[in-house]
Amino acid sequence: MQGSSIPSQYILLLVDLAVERGCSIESICSGTQLTLPSLAQLGARVSNQEADRLTMNVLAQTSDPSLGLALGQRLNLSAHAVIGQAFLTCSNLAEVLDLLCRYGALLTGTRTQLIRDPRRTADHDGMIVVLDETEPMRRFNYEVIFSAIQKTLADLMESALPNMKVAFPFSAPDDLTPFTRIFGEQIHFNATKAEFSLPQAITSQPLPSSNRTLRALYESECARLLASLSESASLTEQTLALIDKLEGQYPQLEQVASMLNMSTRSFRRRLKTEATSFQMLLNQVRVKHARRYLQDTTLSVEAIAVTLGFNDASNFRRAFTQWSGQSPAAWRRLSGADHPATL
Repeated sequence: MQGSSIPSQYILLLVDLAVERGCSIESICSGTQLTLPSLAQLGARVSNQEADRLTMNVLAQTSDPSLGLALGQRLNLSAHAVIGQAFLTCSNLAEVLDLLCRYGALLTGTRTQLIRDPRRTADHDGMIVVLDETEPMRRFNYEVIFSAIQKTLADLMESALPNMKVAFPFSAPDDLTPFTRIFGEQIHFNATKAEFSLPQAITSQPLPSSNRTLRALYESECARLLASLSESASLTEQTLALIDKLEGQYPQLEQVASMLNMSTRSFRRRLKTEATSFQMLLNQVRVKHARRYLQDTTLSVEAIAVTLGFNDASNFRRAFTQWSGQSPAAWRRLSGADHPATL
């Protein structure tokens, strides 16, 4: 499946919900190329466009305002397939959130961005979810994603998630009961960003299913699957996507070549034919991340340098100035950020 897509098992679960509410399979799939046999194929994916059409059919026929929340609660660990197995091997929920951001495209498609909250503190840990402003199923998808995240984290903890805070970028529904049943009382609407957070005391608790040996195995498979989603993209695009997803762990050329099932020699040669190099692409991603940290966080330049893998802040300042034509402090001021830079 080329382009942005989601796992077919998610659509199967939506179909199941619709049938429970009295819809027929024919009416649910009307106007799409989807059939139950095609959805039931192991590893199948559905384009976001086809998923949108089917979802709009279901919403029109059920008139259920909480359908997105209900679907999210059906997306348990087994529904997430390999990445669900990877979640089970993590040491704590903080690692799960890191993994979700890194390989979220496997679950949500490329139209959704899952970003670790850059404002994390000693007692706060969370995630920001960004959907394309033109997303036709925007509200529904926000509800599915947040509900699924709550379900996944609670299942991993084998307990409820206390003191969860959730913010949605849309108006409050008439009936808050479905939301409070899942998320508790700390829910905000009409927010500027879609985000949730948990106390770090929760996200740092050891998970009962943690397995460091299997973690590397499953994460390697997630990386392979992520690369395969971009088979129609250029090698440059595939490389940028991989480096971007491995934020904070910026890999070496040899590692990326291995993830893309290529020798280092072939990898270099292919990039050269596309008029680029691994170092150029790595720098492109690092400057993207650097600008986000400068604009959206209060992190000092020294802290950002460490996060981006630089040995010291002076090297980072030189590199950023070369990339952007300005020092980090100057760029931060001109970007309109409210945070002063550490010089």
